[in-house]
Amino acid sequence: MDKELIKARFTEAVETYDSAAVVQRRIAERLFGMMSPIICHDGCIFEAGCGTGMLSRLIVDGLSPCRLTMIDLAERYRDCFGDLDPEQVVFVSGDAEEYPLPNGLDAVVSSSAIQWFEKPEIFIRRSCEALVEGGVLAIATFGVENMREIGTLSGVRLNYPDNEALKGMIPDSMELMCFKEEIVTMIFPSVREVLRHLRKTGVSGIERPLGVSATRRLMEDYRLRYADSEGNVPLTYHPVYMVARKRG
Repeated sequence: MDKELIKARFTEAVETYDSAAVVQRRIAERLFGMMSPIICHDGCIFEAGCGTGMLSRLIVDGLSPCRLTMIDLAERYRDCFGDLDPEQVVFVSGDAEEYPLPNGLDAVVSSSAIQWFEKPEIFIRRSCEALVEGGVLAIATFGVENMREIGTLSGVRLNYPDNEALKGMIPDSMELMCFKEEIVTMIFPSVREVLRHLRKTGVSGIERPLGVSATRRLMEDYRLRYADSEGNVPLTYHPVYMVARKRG
């Protein structure tokens, strides 16, 4: 993972993320619906990869945590939380994989973020160790079918673990309460709009920009392979949700 490139892409997308990331918003809402019945209200919660706060605000409004600590690579996301109570909500700019998690957490949560981690299994293990008995780990990430159109044509994609690998990241100290997946297909009027969507959401951070000729070739291959009779093209998202509770 080129963390500096990922940081740069998401920094560039600060102004456009909320309007373009419709699937990510849906994912945050679904994850919150799965985890909120079993998370301790008024507890201490840590969120990895908070972005503009799609999940964060659901937590603040619905769970009223005594303390929500959020971390994201992009420092500019700090500006998204100026209206929230600094006594309740703390934003940290940095790498969640390196951040020293405090003990005694009631929940560790993350939505649409750990696919960017170099070793998500280590982060998950550390998170579970930091939880109190009965504490909750709630994660939404992406499965092997995610962005399959781009991956098939370019040969460049994130290393998405399959479902068994994801389940295997949950340590024995945790009880897996919920594991779900879905396929969400977005339809765009052209390949150019697909690429614009990726830039607006910051998820093009896996590689450096293609040259003009390579971009044109990708666009033409995408159109020939996936366009329907009206020229519309799909982009596949494959969200996976995991909610686990610490035994005790």
